[in-house]
Amino acid sequence: MNATQPQAGWRTRALALTATLALAGGTAAVTATPAHAVGSLGRAYVWANSPSHALNTPYAPSAAYSRNSTGGANSVVRTGTGLYTVRLANLGRTGGTVHVTAYGATSNTCAVRDWNPVGNRLDVRVSCFTRTGLRVNTPFTASFVNTSGLGGSRFGYVWANNPTSAAYTPSTAYQFNSAGALNAITRSGTGRYTVRLRSIGSAAGHVQVTAYGDTSARCKVGNWFVSGADQLVNVRCHDRLGNLRDQRFTLTYARATGIQRAVPAAYAWANLPGSAAYNPAAAYSYNSSGVVNRIRRVSQGVYRFHPPNQQLSNGNVQVTAYGVDSKFCKVERWNPTEGVQVRCYTVAGALTDTYYDVSFQR
Repeated sequence: MNATQPQAGWRTRALALTATLALAGGTAAVTATPAHAVGSLGRAYVWANSPSHALNTPYAPSAAYSRNSTGGANSVVRTGTGLYTVRLANLGRTGGTVHVTAYGATSNTCAVRDWNPVGNRLDVRVSCFTRTGLRVNTPFTASFVNTSGLGGSRFGYVWANNPTSAAYTPSTAYQFNSAGALNAITRSGTGRYTVRLRSIGSAAGHVQVTAYGDTSARCKVGNWFVSGADQLVNVRCHDRLGNLRDQRFTLTYARATGIQRAVPAAYAWANLPGSAAYNPAAAYSYNSSGVVNRIRRVSQGVYRFHPPNQQLSNGNVQVTAYGVDSKFCKVERWNPTEGVQVRCYTVAGALTDTYYDVSFQR
């Protein structure tokens, strides 16, 4: 990837939007939903809703927002200020991917420190920070999936584990491609990456990105577009001051399915951040019930994503900002009345209008 490619990708998306109203690492956990993922080796999600729980004392996260495809119980342990371990029963095997999003009306952020099997359970460790880089107790949402099997909706994920390498194949144990191809990553400069998801290219779909490590750095989607048969996703990572920074991350691409490769699910690319209300770009918006999603701007930097027919009294939400700047986004709350409320910030902590990707999974 050269330095001009991100701009080319942005123009490609803008043209597609004009013509067709189209677009544009690990910790977490929870359970499956009514439907299991294609070839699923297990999936789970949680809303970690008790951020200041007693140290080293497991608690059961809110049942409505916690799922485990094995039927096992999830739990969360606070191991220090801003340090958490999400325990996913019966999912203790190497592989899969994790996404984490900070929750609430603050500018706090979270990253996935790592995830590893411990006996028959999977431990997903999460680190949370204020925007200035101080550790902080804060709620968060986490999502884990480990999948196998080819075909079906286009789907892939990577753990970008070598942030200073010019070009490499990311860890094969922690990547997946529904076409059976090997994914690849190139670095074009500090904090600038292109993930190549081979043979699943489409001018459509959805991307989530999460910074990986015990870090206050943040990663986001730059853009994504088709190159031949491949899907190219540009990623930008910044430190807490907004400077580009080399950083490990996790990334998931999904088309016409949820980010756990299962339904019910919905997603959208919020492509008109200054509009009062709109239907998001059709190619980059999906609702497994077959209806059209809607986005409303509540105020500067505050939005509501409305996916009709999705049961927002439970489930899991992940959010990532979109674009080449250092703005970042998070989930504030979700419920059947208001939909999914998203908040977006500058590095100075001011609410700001910006593009983002939002995903709902049951």
